[in-house]
Amino acid sequence: MTRILFPRISRTLALAGLAAGLLGVGGCVSENHYQRLQTAFDQAKAQLAAAQNDLTRLRRQIADLKQQIAEKDALLHAQGGGSAALRQERDALQARLAKLQAQYNRLMALAGGAPHLPRAVNHALERLAEQYPSMLQFNKKLGLLRFKSDLLFALGSAKVRPAARAALRRFAAILNMNAISDNEVRIVGNTDDVPIRRSPSTVMNPTNWYLSTNRAIAVMYVLRKDGVVDRRMQVAGWGKTHPIAPNAPRHRGNQLNRRVDIYILPVKLRYNPYVPASEQVAPANPTALTPARLPQTVPVPGGGG
Repeated sequence: MTRILFPRISRTLALAGLAAGLLGVGGCVSENHYQRLQTAFDQAKAQLAAAQNDLTRLRRQIADLKQQIAEKDALLHAQGGGSAALRQERDALQARLAKLQAQYNRLMALAGGAPHLPRAVNHALERLAEQYPSMLQFNKKLGLLRFKSDLLFALGSAKVRPAARAALRRFAAILNMNAISDNEVRIVGNTDDVPIRRSPSTVMNPTNWYLSTNRAIAVMYVLRKDGVVDRRMQVAGWGKTHPIAPNAPRHRGNQLNRRVDIYILPVKLRYNPYVPASEQVAPANPTALTPARLPQTVPVPGGGG
């Protein structure tokens, strides 16, 4: 039976769709990288169809086996217990049914389960989110770590707060774990719908588009300083266009929409002969990840991203 990991397929489909959206908005994704994701998308669709066929075939085989077992049971009952050979045949059918049912259950569990990130990585990300519950959320199904912008940045600013660097430093250590040290990473900034208040301090972030993108870049630079290889990281900004909760009336925003989403992608880096070799090697992974304590910071109310 073909063994298919549904979560990896589903996540690849979703990421390919996101890449298409990013390419359509300002060319945030290179054509070469888009083509790689499109190829993965097409392969995933074919694999998903094959996996669905596997489930259909298993359901049919299970139904046939149940019918055969019912017929054997009827014969045994009619014969008052029947022969040893008939009982062995019935028992063999039941054993085969149990095996097929287990295969079917595994496929169904995978269909609704988490992406195929290594267990140690998922565990480390869960621990990180638990360490900083006011700042972070981890979505295992999406391979997504969400940072709340109000705790990362001051109002209207794209400069990472010093208090947030500890969480980013620990996240960088997780990204450099051997199991995912060559996975690509996408950093996406998002804002609410409150217009930027023009002032000398917002000259670099005149709109929410600029602010969301510059915040993603700022996070990238912090991760780079903590040892994540440049070539692994993409940055993008959605501005106010991808809210996850209703903004208040009259452009008063919602702090849930002010966030930086970081996706660990299934796409692996490949050696590029045009890039210096020193820029293509991940740093050695720390042997231990010790949670750092982050001082509690009160979220900054109001808009401007």
